[in-house]
Amino acid sequence: MSLSYSVSPTISIRYAFPSRKITASPVHSLCSQTQPSLRCAVLGAGFAGLSVVWHLLKNSPKRLDLKIDLYDEVGIGGGASGIAGGLLHPYSPKVKLLWEGAQCWNESINLLKIAEEVANSRKCKVGESSENIETFFGHKRGILRPAMDIKNLTKLNDTCLPSCRIETLNTEEVQNLVPGLRLPLGTAFFMPEAFNIHSQHYLQALFGACENLVKESSTFGSGHRQLSFHKRSVSRLLEFEGEYDAVIICIGAKVNMLPEISGRLPLRTCRGVILHMELPDNIGEGYPDRGPSILSDAWIAVQGPRSLHV
Repeated sequence: MSLSYSVSPTISIRYAFPSRKITASPVHSLCSQTQPSLRCAVLGAGFAGLSVVWHLLKNSPKRLDLKIDLYDEVGIGGGASGIAGGLLHPYSPKVKLLWEGAQCWNESINLLKIAEEVANSRKCKVGESSENIETFFGHKRGILRPAMDIKNLTKLNDTCLPSCRIETLNTEEVQNLVPGLRLPLGTAFFMPEAFNIHSQHYLQALFGACENLVKESSTFGSGHRQLSFHKRSVSRLLEFEGEYDAVIICIGAKVNMLPEISGRLPLRTCRGVILHMELPDNIGEGYPDRGPSILSDAWIAVQGPRSLHV
């Protein structure tokens, strides 16, 4: 996963049934005096779906009665989002800052901190060590990107964010980080603030943060909040007609499986394969303890001294 999305970006669509009179903007409907309650279905429990749920719970008016049903046939973080490589940074494959990259990076860091707090609190309750907490959440190793052509030598430095710095390293400096790594142009770029997260664990923690928001809303003067997860598939949006005020679709490439939407969006899907590699304890040396993940034409997401995603 990255802000440039190593996997296909998840599509988020709000669907309103024609038979129901709903204002075009969900913000207006939330604030409307004639609608004291809101019932939403969110399809997909990946990066987009859980982010939508969290923001609905966090930003809805306190006195609003809000019911959210989350649907995913393979569970929380069980689809493409859950097996994403986990490399998080704000740059495109062409080494340019993404559109709204600064804001998206800051928002991503905020959600990571929220998920980390949930992970820490849950681990502490069962007596886990701080070392295991970091393993549960992710690996703050940074990301190393070898320069593959001359253009990269200037582009990376021209577009970097102060909050996600890019350091230029020579061959000797790279060898100190990853012994034996060969550089085509003798130069690499290191993003020390970039993340390699365990995608599924992050998503599970973010769902826990959503559950916490529901519990916190039970205070006096707040509207009723309800969040329910349903582990099942949805074959047609008409299944929900008359039940919800809005259906928010966050199921990525599977959106074309819904007959109400299939063929109506100019989508281009892509396919990827992720390989999990583990080195046996009795063979060779492991990856350096603080060695960065590597991003190039292919990528290596380091999960541990003897565990990699490629």
